[in-house]
Amino acid sequence: MNSDTLAAYLATRYRVFTEPAIDLRIGERSDAMVALLARHDVESAVFVTAFNPFSRPASDAGNAARQRALAARLAHLGLTTIAGAGVDPTGCWPAEESLLALGANRAAADSLMVEFEQNAVVFVDRDGCAQLLMHPALRKPFRADDVTQDPPSS
Repeated sequence: MNSDTLAAYLATRYRVFTEPAIDLRIGERSDAMVALLARHDVESAVFVTAFNPFSRPASDAGNAARQRALAARLAHLGLTTIAGAGVDPTGCWPAEESLLALGANRAAADSLMVEFEQNAVVFVDRDGCAQLLMHPALRKPFRADDVTQDPPSS
C-alpha cells in the first residue's frame, strides 16, 4: 500500500447512518459512538466495506455483489449492522458503501479484511476513538522499541 492510499484512509470520514449520522475520523474520539456502543451493549465495532478489494477499482456490479456477501457474512456471525459509507471530504472519489458491525472484535476485523481483501478497517472500542486497523499482511513485526505499528510503504 502506498502513502497516498494511507493518506486517503486517514482523511476519510467514516459515516454511520444513524439519526443523526455519526462521522468517525481516525484518531478522534466520538461521544456519539460511545453512546451507540453502550446502547447496543457491545464492547467494540468494526466499520468495514467489501468495495474495491485491496484498493483496486472494481465494477459497480462486482462491488455490489461483494457488499451483499459481506452483509451475509456479518449476519452469519450474528452481528448487528448499521449501514454507512466511507466519504472523501474533498469529493474526489465516490463514497464507498460500508457497514458498522456492532460487537465485532479485532479478531473478526482481521478475518473480514482477509476474506474481503481489504487493506484496512476502522475499529472502535468503548473509548469511542476510531483506529485504523491494517490488514495482517501489512503489519510489520512488532519490536519492543516500536511506538506505533505503521504499515510498510510500497
